[in-house]
Amino acid sequence: MSSDKIAVIGDIHGCYNTLLGLYNKIKDTEEIFSVGDLIDRGRYSKEVVQFCINQNIKPVKGNHEDMMIKAVERSEKMLGVFYKDKIRYYHNGGIETQNSYINSKVHSDFKKFGAEIKSSGHFDYLKNLPFKYEFNKVIISHAGIVKDGNDITILWNRQTPLFTNKLQVFGHTPLQEIIYEPNFYANIDTGCVYKNILTAIIINKNTGKLEEIIQENFNDLDLVL
Repeated sequence: MSSDKIAVIGDIHGCYNTLLGLYNKIKDTEEIFSVGDLIDRGRYSKEVVQFCINQNIKPVKGNHEDMMIKAVERSEKMLGVFYKDKIRYYHNGGIETQNSYINSKVHSDFKKFGAEIKSSGHFDYLKNLPFKYEFNKVIISHAGIVKDGNDITILWNRQTPLFTNKLQVFGHTPLQEIIYEPNFYANIDTGCVYKNILTAIIINKNTGKLEEIIQENFNDLDLVL
């Protein structure tokens, strides 16, 4: 097993069975990372989060984790913006995450969902995910890093990233196939939840070289009913 090679998985979005297929193809790496967006839109967010915990996959925080965290925390504090946050979260696929935890898509059950995801330990796990991982020649984040960026842009940016002299690996903007610009960036969100493919890349963290692209076709077991 190479100590220099790491794997990075693209946006999973609750596609647990597809993730299993991809994971079983990843060999000869020291660590496995993810660009975030483990949850929402897909059918099995709870199972995806638990699998990442069990297998010591290291995600960064995605914008979908951030939306869920804000909606749950504001619902507990009864802030006036809570309804807007909840509806925004639901409209971005959060209703499927709620369903994976409490088997309900009823809006009035949102606080029940919040209590369940907290009791599972998944809320704290997702809240404490880092915004990025950085190595000698690789940076992993959810969205590309831009000049004068902050905690918002690293979750939401869709522009061409800043040249950093390191390979930036991110997702967030779904594509049919990865975009890879050597020594610059790789967008590895290949729209798995839209019935396309889930992608992982094997890279050398000390040189930034892409060694291998591993992909798994969307598994119909992950279809939202």
